[in-house]
Amino acid sequence: MCRPTSATTLADMGLNLPAWPRFPASLGVRRRPRVSVVVPVFNAMPYLTELLSSLDDQGLSPAQLQVILVDDGSTDGSPAVLDDFGRDRPNVIVLHQVNSGWPGQPRNKGLEHATGRWVFFADADDYFASGALADLADYGDRQRTQIVLPRVNRFGNRSAGRRLVKTKDRVSKEVAFRSFTPHKLVRRDLIMKNGVRFPEGKVRLEDGIFFSRCFLLTDRISALADREYYMMRGRTDGGNISRQPKDPAGYVSSVERIVQTTNELCDDPGLRSRLIAIVLHRKCLKLYAGGFARLSDDLQQRWLTEHRQLLTRYMTAEIRAELAPIDQDRLALVLTGDRSRILAHIRDNRVRPAGRTTALEL
Repeated sequence: MCRPTSATTLADMGLNLPAWPRFPASLGVRRRPRVSVVVPVFNAMPYLTELLSSLDDQGLSPAQLQVILVDDGSTDGSPAVLDDFGRDRPNVIVLHQVNSGWPGQPRNKGLEHATGRWVFFADADDYFASGALADLADYGDRQRTQIVLPRVNRFGNRSAGRRLVKTKDRVSKEVAFRSFTPHKLVRRDLIMKNGVRFPEGKVRLEDGIFFSRCFLLTDRISALADREYYMMRGRTDGGNISRQPKDPAGYVSSVERIVQTTNELCDDPGLRSRLIAIVLHRKCLKLYAGGFARLSDDLQQRWLTEHRQLLTRYMTAEIRAELAPIDQDRLALVLTGDRSRILAHIRDNRVRPAGRTTALEL
């Protein structure tokens, strides 16, 4: 992708862009901004311009807001858009690199350049609500917290999922472990002093690997949910990495890394069991609620093999006791490795009234 030159303009490339506000270099940038926003970018047009426009409406001056945009080898118009946005903006850093294949490495590269008190990891196809970063940083500073979970609006083909409905000065680790997406405000010193980094390469659940460690390293986690602060887009072109096919072995290996981190960093046996139960429910056992039946025979067997091995290695009586009854049933079935019984169980539980299950006899 060529960069625009005096002979090649953005208009020549067919890119319809907003007229970005220009900031004179004389404004300068403080050595330590309040917030650094790190954004990995790969083929994010036409959504990218909405994110960039939203960054101009965050209630923070250029001296207070540092923006680090890492172009991960895009082949659409994204590189030119980034360069145009960063031109004449002393608080914006635009980096271009050969494609790494996944967001982890460009996020780490952005972290190397981040100098803010707070760091927020945004995705290039999402955008911020007006004044979101100023409000989140103000709240985090008032609460003397180290992580702020914002209320997120999922739209497009993104499932609504569970949303934060209450602002809380302190959020339990159990609540935090139900939110592994990267869209959070985090104290940079928590990340840097503990050497927390995203895994690089094509690693599934890279956000969960990163944030499970962050959550376990602090008791100061807060939530701000009085309004929606971040808009998470479900792309209709299938561009969301979370929508791409999952390799069972790679995915379950990432789940295992989160379980290992929890075992390593959580000293409270009861809390440790509760957190691992949450991970195993969300990232393993929930598949057997119905999604498993829609997979091909080959994929069913591959997922079952990987899950059975993981659960055999890490399941304890204490963790099992933290699972809901239906998950205990699913666990027992997965440990048998019997696909036909799993499928029968899924069929049986589909026709029963909601909330009613029977004890499973093996």
